[in-house]
Amino acid sequence: MSTTEKVSIRFPQGLMKEIDELVESGEFSSRSELIKEAVRFFLLHYESPEELWETYKLLARERKVPSEKEIEKLLEEVDEEWKRSRSS
Repeated sequence: MSTTEKVSIRFPQGLMKEIDELVESGEFSSRSELIKEAVRFFLLHYESPEELWETYKLLARERKVPSEKEIEKLLEEVDEEWKRSRSS
């Protein structure tokens, strides 16, 4: 009997490309493994939305990432989806 639960999640194509590149390079054995590790890391380090945003901006300077406008739009979409899921 499995102690895990299956979920369905959608990612922007650019993010999936980065995920697939890490899997293909052998750094992770699967998309699922990468996503589980990312969520664990997030939960261990999450303090507040403001702190998260500041950390993201610092990391973004080091890598090619979407613009702040694109990120804000994505965060708004995630927030709306979260609100919808909490109200149902």
